[in-house]
Amino acid sequence: MHPLNLPDAYKLVNGVLFGILFGIVLYKSGLAEPAAVRSAMRLRNGRVLKCVLLALGLGTLLFFFCRKIGMTEIQVRPGYLWGSIFGGAFAGIGLVLCGVSSVTAVAALGAGRIFALWAVAGMILAIPAVSWITEFLSRTVYSFQKMSSPSAPSDFLDWGNPALYGIFGMGGLLLLVHFTVGDRES
Repeated sequence: MHPLNLPDAYKLVNGVLFGILFGIVLYKSGLAEPAAVRSAMRLRNGRVLKCVLLALGLGTLLFFFCRKIGMTEIQVRPGYLWGSIFGGAFAGIGLVLCGVSSVTAVAALGAGRIFALWAVAGMILAIPAVSWITEFLSRTVYSFQKMSSPSAPSDFLDWGNPALYGIFGMGGLLLLVHFTVGDRES
């Protein structure tokens, strides 16, 4: 079974259309602009924070129900603790320095923002850096062990469903941001 149960040509068309739509949403929400992302990190732009939280909550909900009807399936590559920690650290440093994440850098580049070339170049350089650090740590600190794969709950309202906690968490944070941060842009 493949991640999206469509014939190959439809997968390609679906991927291109969804990518264009997602890029437009990222651009319109302000996530492709470093100034908006930096102001959101300083808790001065609630509009960007609300967009991110709403997207995470709705995306989790959508994926769960698409998996339920057989349209998608969970495919998780094995994760490694130290590789995940260093990869997250590199992504965080890149976000602070560039004001865009890897996904929003591609959207910014697609919108004609030349500054995004630096972010894309950083992503390209991060791949060998993480590989080198992973090899170094596996030789010196300790050998990596795969983290356990997540199990897919069958019922949405099951208390063992991590998607349920994620959606409630995103909803709570969304309300907190809405009532505390507001939508000021400065």
